[in-house]
Amino acid sequence: MQERLQQQRNKIFGRGRWTLTQQAQFCRLLADQLQSGFSLKQAVHFICVVANGLPNEVANLELRLAAGADFVGLMAPYLQANVYFQLELMTKYGELAPALDQAATLLQLMATQRRRLHQLLVYPMGLLASMALVFVTLRVVILPQLQQEMGRDGILSRGWRDYLVVGGSLLIVGTSALGWRWWHRQSSLLRAKWILHWPVVGHLFRAYYAYYLTLNLSQMVHSGLSIKQMLRVLDQLPERALLHQLAAVLAQHLSVGDLPIVWLRNQSYIPPQVIILLQKGSTTPQLGRELTAYSRLQYRELVRRSEQGLAIVQPLLLGIVALLIVGAYLSLLLPMYQNLQGVA
Repeated sequence: MQERLQQQRNKIFGRGRWTLTQQAQFCRLLADQLQSGFSLKQAVHFICVVANGLPNEVANLELRLAAGADFVGLMAPYLQANVYFQLELMTKYGELAPALDQAATLLQLMATQRRRLHQLLVYPMGLLASMALVFVTLRVVILPQLQQEMGRDGILSRGWRDYLVVGGSLLIVGTSALGWRWWHRQSSLLRAKWILHWPVVGHLFRAYYAYYLTLNLSQMVHSGLSIKQMLRVLDQLPERALLHQLAAVLAQHLSVGDLPIVWLRNQSYIPPQVIILLQKGSTTPQLGRELTAYSRLQYRELVRRSEQGLAIVQPLLLGIVALLIVGAYLSLLLPMYQNLQGVA
């Protein structure tokens, strides 16, 4: 029975039915109302009355809250998976308002950067679409007419070359599908280690993991939990959550009497500064403050890295589009030039 419930939880967690902007707006409004002294039910009712742009599910949340449902569990289908895991973990032994405030901050950053990315993609994608239209026009309309006028069977050979293009396209699609399936079958810990070595986005994910891990760890330290209690709390998260898998490995090390510090040092997604903070022997309140301060530093680093990544997106795409344009015209015009020389 417990395993079935766990599977059901894994299915609904983090679907993110709401847009990032809606998620950020709801979390921010709710955090503000709770910090102003509203109860949870009063705050949700107030949002239903005054907020614009939020989905209709908010009214359903109010009804289910009135029936005694758990609020954090109700939010599972509507939030990003990583944000929901963070919210669930922080509210187990902390207050709801600060957790919502942290979630709203991260969601707002994600929404802003996604909106900027879409804006940066408009011009390169428009240029690429125009190039594709020109290419299709040349290939389908102009070249066949030239072929007929010259009395040739075709300027561009159609036999094995067409088969090669189709076969290559099918091979790329099939390889991409298999690669995507294989990637999602790997554990979250392995994916976290590998993604840090990706160009451009590796540094961005390094800052994100540092922020995400230290923020949750600082909350558990502030709550006064022992290591075993922390592991039990993390074990309640869905199996695909990074923190759940991290806790499972640490529990295995501790069960056989090993100190996991060597293993933690080999995990590239765990900042070495965190290991140093954990080993320096600070008191629990001091360690909580240090981890909180470090998580704030990593959030600023996350913002900086995301800005740097966005700054190179458009030039990179424009360069790719330029190469495609040159390649397309060479593939069409060079055979035409060779054929014209043969006719002359």
